[in-house]
Amino acid sequence: AITKALILGKGGYVARFKVFCATVLSNHEVCVTGNTESLGNGDADRAVALSDTNFPWWSVCVPMSISDGNDSFSYRFLVREKSTLKVIAEEAERSFELNEADQKLIEASKARAVIVFAGCGERSVRFERRWRGAGVSVPVFSLRSAESCGVGEFEDLRKVVDFCAKTGFQLLQLLPVNDTTVYGNWRDSYPYSSVSCFALHPQYIRLSALGALPSALKTELENAQKELNALAEIDYEKVMDVKLSMIRKIYAIQKTEFLTSREFIEFFKKEQNWLVPYALFRMLSDLTGSPNFDGWGARSKITIEDLEKLAAPDSLHFDHLGVIYYTQFHLHKQLKSAADYAAKHSVVFKGDLPIGVNRFCADTWVNPHLFRLDAQAGAPPDYFAEYGQNWGFPTYEWDEMAKDGYAWWKMRLSHMAYYFHAYRIDHILGFFRIWEIPSDYVTGIAGRYRPAIAVKKSELDSRGLWDMDRYLSPYVHDGLLQKSFGSNWESIKNRFFEPTWGGRLKFKPEYDTEKKVSNALADPKHEKSLNNDAGKDIEFMRELKMQLLRLHGNVLLYQDTADSELFHPRFYIHKTASFQELSDEWKRQFSELYDDYFFKRQNELWRSQGMTKLPAMKAASNMLVCGEDLGFIPECVPDVMEATSIIGLRVQRMPETNEEFGNPQKYPWESVATLSSHDTSTFRAWYEDLEPDARARYYHDMLQMKGAAPIECTTEVAKRGVDHMLASPAMWAIFPMQDLLAMDEGLRRKNPKEEQINDPSNPDHYWRFRLHLDVADILKNKQFIELCSTMIKENHRGIPY
Repeated sequence: AITKALILGKGGYVARFKVFCATVLSNHEVCVTGNTESLGNGDADRAVALSDTNFPWWSVCVPMSISDGNDSFSYRFLVREKSTLKVIAEEAERSFELNEADQKLIEASKARAVIVFAGCGERSVRFERRWRGAGVSVPVFSLRSAESCGVGEFEDLRKVVDFCAKTGFQLLQLLPVNDTTVYGNWRDSYPYSSVSCFALHPQYIRLSALGALPSALKTELENAQKELNALAEIDYEKVMDVKLSMIRKIYAIQKTEFLTSREFIEFFKKEQNWLVPYALFRMLSDLTGSPNFDGWGARSKITIEDLEKLAAPDSLHFDHLGVIYYTQFHLHKQLKSAADYAAKHSVVFKGDLPIGVNRFCADTWVNPHLFRLDAQAGAPPDYFAEYGQNWGFPTYEWDEMAKDGYAWWKMRLSHMAYYFHAYRIDHILGFFRIWEIPSDYVTGIAGRYRPAIAVKKSELDSRGLWDMDRYLSPYVHDGLLQKSFGSNWESIKNRFFEPTWGGRLKFKPEYDTEKKVSNALADPKHEKSLNNDAGKDIEFMRELKMQLLRLHGNVLLYQDTADSELFHPRFYIHKTASFQELSDEWKRQFSELYDDYFFKRQNELWRSQGMTKLPAMKAASNMLVCGEDLGFIPECVPDVMEATSIIGLRVQRMPETNEEFGNPQKYPWESVATLSSHDTSTFRAWYEDLEPDARARYYHDMLQMKGAAPIECTTEVAKRGVDHMLASPAMWAIFPMQDLLAMDEGLRRKNPKEEQINDPSNPDHYWRFRLHLDVADILKNKQFIELCSTMIKENHRGIPY
């Protein structure tokens, strides 16, 4: 093009067209045509094809000449079939005009061509209809197959990809798949509490894929499969016992060949930066009986030199490390194989990026300077949890992370990109500010945002708010105890409280923090003395603990942990009994303070935090980024997500406005629409739990269905709910597998209440949900496959143009 422009002589220049188009089929090409000879004079057959060398960006350079009247022209991009030149799709015309500076430069240029960027306005091809896709979400652990052993495995993902390919779903979304082996019991079933941000969970390994097994091991595996696959739910501890035991036995047989294989050596060289610390962390956790590295003596802190010495191949404990290397190598191969299979079938693999890590994990052990280990991350009260959530994860030292350009995050994301084409940021709000909870609290109610512009003591003084003990201490008196504990109130008062001034009570020193209360009530010796009639009534103890923790949260302000002259208003302050018993003037002052703190003064601070961190996250990979932006959303968040091209999440039962239900037809294109998530009940269970009047409004006003609203979520209601999401403008409509199966009477589970994966309000939830059907059986149901396929096509999802 440059040579041709030079041949054109004076007035010749090169117009460079560049446009983004990611949905082009392999037998199609992007072209540009326009009202000039160089662009084919609008003839699609003579349109100039763009190069896809930098796909999904397309570009071409076209010689032009001012003398031919090409100082301004109209043009448009189109997609045509390569072999026949048939136009498949085209956009409306655009216009281009050389500015005065460009014209002067072109006219003055003699020995060189001037390159002018013509297509630099709208960066994407503007088809009449924006591309929209549909996807399925399912945790790996929930999959069921005859080949698995008590839990879903990476190899099972191939069948789900087959399901997607047959039905027309273009995306498969998973929950986190990292290793969470911290405590060595069922608590490790929690997939968001990783022991390493890079290691994969051993439960997902397919044992039969590790090679030919001796007959004794083969029989052992078959017996375990028969027992564990017969269970309705996952028995996490038994699954892990079986898998870890068999891995050690198979490693012992294969270790010499494995450790000297070229494939493993290449894997080790590439992954050793995280693999060695992780393996040593796991080994020391097993040897000491605890992941709490604070108690490891000389090994509580670790250096590179220490890691190299401890991991030496000639060490006596090397086989312990070797088993872990072996496990991670095969997990990597099996997940990568599934990911490649998905890509081959044009199915997007979407992963999940947890906001935190376990307090005791390989990452915090090796990089303690990157974490605030004496703090806990969580979420304020919301739809999911009335008293907030305390995840127990340490929060981040963002200033420290920024010093090396967020290298830890970039390494984490580039590692995810081995397997995934897209990812969901769990709790994206944490990149703006995190709900940080001091270490002596167990609930999420006592959190405060970090960073935040706190309330100064002088602000309180200026508002006439002087009674600091009243605001900072749990507000308790006899009347509140009677209301909370009924006939047991006096025995509970004597056990836990002592009098203070003004007729109020305070917690005794041995119960004056949430953690002390929680630890005390974990001891069965308290049960009989507190409830003589109930004896060891577990339900009574659970309620007692909850009510005492609620009383701990009956405050108006929390003191800043770093500066005693700074304070943070309690979240949902208006709901507390303490607030309700204030004078009218103090209520007004606290209300104004609350509104300013949560809705005004933080916005610019949080905007700057998001705009500093999220672009770095985006730049770390080419994966599509989706943000879980549910809960209390600061005003700045939507603008920052739009500026960084991160798409949000819309769940119909959690509308952004004060409407009763979200309207999918109002969802923005830059969003994911869904009926439910792993943190909620399924669509069926939610519908059936609605109050009769609310159910009728949803049935008639949202679903636009006629007649009386059925109490049961029938297959027709389920179909209409799914169709409602598919018809929305959202870029993606993604459905939990349970919500899809609800559309078929023969496939749906009998009891929808058994299908909820997580209960966010319960910090001790056991993640053990498993589909009641083998994925292979779902694939055999041609009627269901056809139903899904038809619904996707009718809503124009997955259509490239």
